Amino acid sequence: MVMNMENDFRKEARKQYLRYFRFWFAGIGILIIFCIVMALIKRSGNEVPRTNADAPAERVYDYADVLTDGEEEELRSYIAKMEKEYQIDIVLVTIDQSVEGAEAMEQYGLRSKNWEQNMQDLADDFWDENRFGYNRGFEGDGVLLLHNWYPGQNGEHLSTSGSVEKAFSNRDINQVLDAVDAYYDTNPCKAYRAYVKEVCNLMDTSLKLPFSWWTVIILPVIIALIYAVSGSAQKKAENTVAVNAYVAGGKPVLNDKADAFIRKSVVTRRIQSSSSGSGSSGSRGGGGHHRSSSGASHGGGSRRH
Repeated sequence: MVMNMENDFRKEARKQYLRYFRFWFAGIGILIIFCIVMALIKRSGNEVPRTNADAPAERVYDYADVLTDGEEEELRSYIAKMEKEYQIDIVLVTIDQSVEGAEAMEQYGLRSKNWEQNMQDLADDFWDENRFGYNRGFEGDGVLLLHNWYPGQNGEHLSTSGSVEKAFSNRDINQVLDAVDAYYDTNPCKAYRAYVKEVCNLMDTSLKLPFSWWTVIILPVIIALIYAVSGSAQKKAENTVAVNAYVAGGKPVLNDKADAFIRKSVVTRRIQSSSSGSGSSGSRGGGGHHRSSSGASHGGGSRRH
């Protein structure tokens, strides 16, 4: 009789769980279907042909010679693939020269003694002079990373233009520089690949969610386990109670105490999952906005090591 009572209790507990979380599961299903449809639409019909024929085909300018020939070719192939998918020009330039102080100012015709100002000017001017931009050669869509390897002046400047300038906030710019800084001193090729990947991730808004995929998949399982363990503990605590306290007319009936516990458990877990998925996405657009020497609009930011 006790065994039958436990089985009936488990069945009833499962019904209660499914009933309380039916909207959660339905929402997950709808979200997954929506994301799949959006991904298929993006992949099949969002390709825009390049319209700027003025810029050179080269995207990797390793003047500092920190990459092997094979690594340069790998980066070119990766950049070409990502440019086609995201419709932006992605350029990498490495240098190994002083860009700070009166001597560098005189030697290279720089307009300032300041490292950050000169890195910005060099990056913007390289973009403008080569007329980069996926859609046009002036204020066209794209991004350029300038990395200076000169001893004591090591660091990067990210120059944004067109749609990338409009999309990237200061936080986004720092996020790209963080991706580079994670690998530059141990594996430059990996660092520059991370630069390309991070730029494209930030430009991809088609499948942005306010929570990660593991939350959607794992959280319901965790809740189910907690629910099951709680129900089992509750049942063991009440095994000493007479069977007729649970059974009426041959059907399982949860008493008031068990009902209250289930409702409390479910509501508490739902509140936790809701709060864990919340968060602010932050402002976007116009990070480091300025005008280059040619009068073009750029955004960007620098990071010195």
